[in-house]
Amino acid sequence: MKFKNTLITLLLACSPSLFALETIDPAQINPLPAGGSGNLEASLSGYSGNSSESTLSSGGRLDYQANTTLMSLSGDYTRIRTGASQPVHQSWADAHYLDEFKHGLAAEAFVNYQDDLERSLANRTQAGAGARFTLDYEQDLRALYLDVDGLHEWQAQRYNSQDYWRGNLGITYKRQISPQAHFIADLRYQPKLSDWNNYNIYDDLAIDVNVTRAVSLNIGIRNEYDNTPPAYIHHNDTVYETGIRVQF
Repeated sequence: MKFKNTLITLLLACSPSLFALETIDPAQINPLPAGGSGNLEASLSGYSGNSSESTLSSGGRLDYQANTTLMSLSGDYTRIRTGASQPVHQSWADAHYLDEFKHGLAAEAFVNYQDDLERSLANRTQAGAGARFTLDYEQDLRALYLDVDGLHEWQAQRYNSQDYWRGNLGITYKRQISPQAHFIADLRYQPKLSDWNNYNIYDDLAIDVNVTRAVSLNIGIRNEYDNTPPAYIHHNDTVYETGIRVQF
């Protein structure tokens, strides 16, 4: 119990520096029902870091649950209004496979893509695989997961391209806080395996409030920290989002 409380404290302490659309986990605490499901989202965002402009984001996810296997596709698109003549666009997409072949232990594989010209990131693709451990779960109340993965990253910045191996250590916590509301906290650390002084940290915190069985409101904060950014780019980007989600 002391270990779990320490993990939860760490997640919440890091939250001023994350969430909303860019999460690989379903928002629900309980496993998804068998078959297909999904959602669509739209949100208004405020930035601090490499941009201070307001944005409009839209996205969604598709899931298919078959016994102990979950396959999902998710993504979002953001349009940032800047002082330039043309707005800046950002996009993110993820394909994920998760199979709980043993109680409390799942194999996972994923591919994701991101572009963000505000950070001089023309595009970045990651492909990886590893294991997910269920550290704690109580139906309708809470879930705590630990991800341990290896991944290969291909990154094209404004003036150069490179590829290398990274590790991925992730902690996800979901908690019901009232009959209508729950929160999700997610923290991910990705060091470059050949140079541990080169790393990225992603953390997210969101609260979902159910309006109806199909519609929910969400507020969140998402942070991305790069300790070796390109020249003239801030280490830290924080996004504050308020949105609506429609499930189907």
